[in-house]
Amino acid sequence: MKKMFALIMALVMCLLCVSAMAQETQTYTHPNQGYSIQVPADWLCVDKTNVQQYIDAYEKGEMSFTGTNAITLEELKPQLETADCAVLINPYANNVVIVKENMGMAFTEDLFVSMVIPMLKSQLANQMPAIEFTAEGEKVAFGEKEFILLAAEYSLNGVTASVDMLFYLDDTDLYTINLTTTSVFGRDAVNDFYADVQAACATFTVAK
Repeated sequence: MKKMFALIMALVMCLLCVSAMAQETQTYTHPNQGYSIQVPADWLCVDKTNVQQYIDAYEKGEMSFTGTNAITLEELKPQLETADCAVLINPYANNVVIVKENMGMAFTEDLFVSMVIPMLKSQLANQMPAIEFTAEGEKVAFGEKEFILLAAEYSLNGVTASVDMLFYLDDTDLYTINLTTTSVFGRDAVNDFYADVQAACATFTVAK
């Protein structure tokens, strides 16, 4: 769990989020971890199998996608390779990070909320003492998919930002869908990003 938390925090600091909705979607399927999710068609889906391809394309001037760049992807590459996670980025540098971790035991939602959520809150508070939690393990549903939500607000370099972690339990596996927003682009952009993420989460599927 500490490893997962450290990875999430590293990725959050690399990419801050806000977004606009898209009408068409694409299905991203992780090459090794057996999950898929539908996201707007104009998002870039990055994992360890394609990150170098995108870095090379940026450096050759072949990438027209504006949501990230070669430097940011180079910074993300070690985390992508170590955790085998995915970062889904929109054209305005908004992103979703999906991390899979085997917990070693099966958790019910209630057990996860009573045992794991307090530990995550403590870790976040130690990293950012001024953090304020706005959701502390609430159960939320997008379509037919249910998640556990941990959300908080904090200040980063003088800008008010927020972090949202959506947890999906599947037997002993935990999928964390992590997103971060900042108010720098305005409330409408934040609302659009959340709408995109909620629509995407409704499509989240784990292969059996």
